[in-house]
Amino acid sequence: MRCYNNFFSEFDVQVWLHEMTKCTSSILFATGVWYAWCWRNNTIFEDQHWRIQDVVRKIFLLHDECISYYPNLGLNPHLSRLLAHWSPPLEDTLKLNIDGSFLEDFGCLRAGVVVRNHDEDWITGFSHYEVRGDVLLAELRAIQIGHAFCSKKGYVNIICESDCLEAVDLIIAGRDHNLHTYATDILHIRDAL
Repeated sequence: MRCYNNFFSEFDVQVWLHEMTKCTSSILFATGVWYAWCWRNNTIFEDQHWRIQDVVRKIFLLHDECISYYPNLGLNPHLSRLLAHWSPPLEDTLKLNIDGSFLEDFGCLRAGVVVRNHDEDWITGFSHYEVRGDVLLAELRAIQIGHAFCSKKGYVNIICESDCLEAVDLIIAGRDHNLHTYATDILHIRDAL
């Protein structure tokens, strides 16, 4: 039973709640109710004002988490809303997952690197620390250090995943970035690739 076609058609709240928990979107409904409640409480009691985009994202993340953690409920994993999961690379290929962060209060950046193979085996992981920069430099350094490590080990077939579109665009775009603040880092990565 699909529930969103006649979402508010029932006048009896108990019947409505019962029907909503039996439909195919029951997990999404339950996570939506939960975060509506959390949103209300944080606004009233904690004076925290969440943006609607953040609430929707929290709802979808919890929805996806419920689907992945409770496979015995018979839920289809393809109902996942954000599809936020790690997928293994092809055989004989390594996947390099990188992430960078910057702590403004301390003026330092961290770059994290994880390398796994097609069997999802952990090859290595490490982090890098510097006392300067910003989040973009942290992402660029993570790519640079991760790729340098893989090259030094002789790994040839590598896929690099980053959540920083700006860093990826700077590296793969054909534009000249000689005047960019991090031109040296961008060019080093391009040369390595």
